[in-house]
Amino acid sequence: MLKRAKVVGLGYYVPEKVVTNEDLAAYLDTSDEWIQARIGVKERRVAAGDELSSDLAAKASKMALENAGIKPEDIDMIVFATNMPDHTSPATAIQLQDKVFAHNAFAFDIRVGGCPGLIYGMSIATKYIADGTCKTVLIATADIHSRSIDLEDRLTAVIFGDGSSAVILRESDDDCGGIIKTQLYTDPSGYYSAYVPAGGMAEPITAEGIQNKRHYFKMDGRAIYEFATTAFPETVKTVVKDSNLAINDIDFVISHQANINIIRESMGKLGLPMGKTYCNITKYGNTGGSSVGIAFAEAVEKGLVKKGDKVVLTAFGAGLCWGAVLLQL
Repeated sequence: MLKRAKVVGLGYYVPEKVVTNEDLAAYLDTSDEWIQARIGVKERRVAAGDELSSDLAAKASKMALENAGIKPEDIDMIVFATNMPDHTSPATAIQLQDKVFAHNAFAFDIRVGGCPGLIYGMSIATKYIADGTCKTVLIATADIHSRSIDLEDRLTAVIFGDGSSAVILRESDDDCGGIIKTQLYTDPSGYYSAYVPAGGMAEPITAEGIQNKRHYFKMDGRAIYEFATTAFPETVKTVVKDSNLAINDIDFVISHQANINIIRESMGKLGLPMGKTYCNITKYGNTGGSSVGIAFAEAVEKGLVKKGDKVVLTAFGAGLCWGAVLLQL
């Protein structure tokens, strides 16, 4: 009999430094009004110079462990989703394992277009728990966008922020609750709509490449917007329908915080009011793979999502990759 995985702990961390729209407008051709109207961001967090992705993730993970009331040695597996690892090799998850003292676990990284990282990680963890391989799994995400985007490019500099999230899944004996269903998708037709040109074997980093800013993230904003406003609502509909539920059975939908207008349009397509979602893009910007996890943790923290609620988490990103997790808290 397959085991059921249940969310038992949530955590998040955002760096202390705040960069406002006014700070960016001081040197970019932009304004607070323009950024808020088109993206929904007022401010974002920026990691300190000595902070690594594993440091951010460790802080979020320790919060999740405390929230769950479990010890680090109880963790069987760590899945770390990041597009900005401490080193290209070995896995940053191993550094995270050390920093949270989870020495009984095995650990690995996943890279799936950044933004859906938590969704993919939770799906993987659910399968390991279902077949009895693991009882307790830590899924963590972290990205330091402030070091991977061109801060002189107003189209990307205004969007992103740094942050981390963590979720702990554990085997549960409850007949109800827990992870109900996960859905994952990829579409290679949009591979180059959001990517980093240089840094891999296709285009190794060179002095000339750095001068031409080929090592920075590039994005076709219009293409991503059109993709997201289709993928978001359709994925939510599918994961709900495949679970023999109706949209009205869902208490809350928490989305990747890419753009406030994407969220509004997608919730409209689902026929759901904005009161059934939670947005924090205003204060954190797009934190990539961490955004849905941070929003989930804050929504629970604020009492907006309560025990027994049916929740859909959904995210979309480069690749193109996207997916959803339907759970009962």
